[in-house]
Amino acid sequence: MAISTATWEIVWGVGLIILSIALAKLFVYIISRYAALVAKKTATVLDDMVIEAVKKPLYYLIILVGADVAVQSVTSLSEITSKLDSIIYVGEVLAGAYFVSKTVRVFARWYAKNIAAKAKSRFDDEFLPLFNRTADVFIYGSSIVIILDFFGYNITAIVAGLGIAGLAFALAAQETLSNMISGFVIMADRPFRVNDIIELSAGEYGEVSEIGLRSTKILTMDLTMIVVPNSQIGSSQITNYSYPDNRLRLKIPVGVAYGTDLKTATKALKEVARKQRHVLERPAPRVHLTSFSDFSLSLVLYVWIDSHKDRFEVINRINRAIDERFQKDGIEIPFPIQTVRIQNK
Repeated sequence: MAISTATWEIVWGVGLIILSIALAKLFVYIISRYAALVAKKTATVLDDMVIEAVKKPLYYLIILVGADVAVQSVTSLSEITSKLDSIIYVGEVLAGAYFVSKTVRVFARWYAKNIAAKAKSRFDDEFLPLFNRTADVFIYGSSIVIILDFFGYNITAIVAGLGIAGLAFALAAQETLSNMISGFVIMADRPFRVNDIIELSAGEYGEVSEIGLRSTKILTMDLTMIVVPNSQIGSSQITNYSYPDNRLRLKIPVGVAYGTDLKTATKALKEVARKQRHVLERPAPRVHLTSFSDFSLSLVLYVWIDSHKDRFEVINRINRAIDERFQKDGIEIPFPIQTVRIQNK
């Protein structure tokens, strides 16, 4: 009994699919075993990251290409193979998009960990997810356009319709888009980071707890959460007390009575400051005589502390310690005094 041509073609096609699966597995094995060994000998880790990332996308692509060749070899079942060919084409486009997406993510992660870190750039883990999502939208959006064009849809009309819809959406969500764009700029420029202590020109002061696309959350010193729209932050002057480091100089004014030995008062103030927790040895505490006021010699104690968060605690402890030390050393902190002279005529 003779076997029909269609049967032979189907058997041949199935064989090609099995062969493509075997080739895909062999390719992954070679990449994992040999190419990875070569990559490990190089100075950069980029090639290792690329090899690890593209194994799965290339595995699917090889199988899909093999399936495409197999389907095209079955010429006697044109109606079925035509539909299968369309499905395989969609799979190839999506697999290609998956390959590009994984490659872009690898390069972005490598840049964030190596180039940006060495250059002290702000392209870090908080901006990286946003970049990856934006890249995926562009990559997979382009693949959908390619698929629609393959099936004969009018891409120009679709793009024009999306443009009109996008314009209407932009007008309706103008404030939201403004906040999102400002959020993107904040994540890219990074005037502050999570856990930084900042102060806005409008007076908001506290620790940054979260940086989102629409808003930034600031935890104040009295543990109140302030949610500030990113557009407001983008147009505000920002004071970052945690950048370039967390050190902060405190300025503590002290008045002593006229006639006080300034060397004794200066020594007492410096010793009090050095004994306090969070006060840094370098730069060392300093005392300046700033003015001769109406009723006292105006001194200022300058100290550096290791964190802006502790400034109120340090100021409180230093002031209490100054009061105790001055009482012990007999240094007078004068009250405002006015002398009224009445002249009799």
